[in-house]
Amino acid sequence: MTIAGTPKIAITNTDTREIDNLRISITFLINGQPHFDYEDHGTFNRVVTDDLNAENGTWNGSSWAGNFLYTKGSQSTQKVYLDTEQALAEADPSGFGFDDPGPVLPQITIMKEDGRDITGLRLAADFTINGQPHTDYEDIGPFDRHYGLVLNAMNGTWDGTKWVGNFLSTQYSGFDTEMDPGLLTFLNILCVFCLLGAAAVGVASQELGASRGGSWQLRQLI
Repeated sequence: MTIAGTPKIAITNTDTREIDNLRISITFLINGQPHFDYEDHGTFNRVVTDDLNAENGTWNGSSWAGNFLYTKGSQSTQKVYLDTEQALAEADPSGFGFDDPGPVLPQITIMKEDGRDITGLRLAADFTINGQPHTDYEDIGPFDRHYGLVLNAMNGTWDGTKWVGNFLSTQYSGFDTEMDPGLLTFLNILCVFCLLGAAAVGVASQELGASRGGSWQLRQLI
């Protein structure tokens, strides 16, 4: 049996220029009440995991505010690449089973850690390229699935104070599933028993074969 995976939003940087002073802002509703927070990421050149949890906020008169969006982990793209190569090498020491993982792009993944329903979610990105301000936002809606977004500031328009355009866009969305932990544990235990059983049969086969001077086979009787 599978269960729904944790909803998340992955934002991948596909702009070849350096993106600096990146601020990710997020507005959303819980039980119809507005919530707001942001996280500053600086230069967008790492692989980052942010958590979103709107517990323990403060009402400021118009919305709930608090440290709802916060960075949980961050590492360089080079570290992710090396870890991936190592994992592939351990899975296939021969080196022939897997292709090169390819370049790792900077990415920010926002994980939904709040158990309540989050709706009306809007994600905004403010940043600079070559010192010039850029801004855009994307309306996500219900935060109940996996969303894949891309940030690329090419082909924008200068409005007199900043560059605007469809810089932040959704590429795909869908429901992720993962195996129920209880079922996974059961299957792992079953696998161990099967391996032990196979080993026992092998030992018995050797002993019986030695005592009779030949080999024997297990056959299914119908």
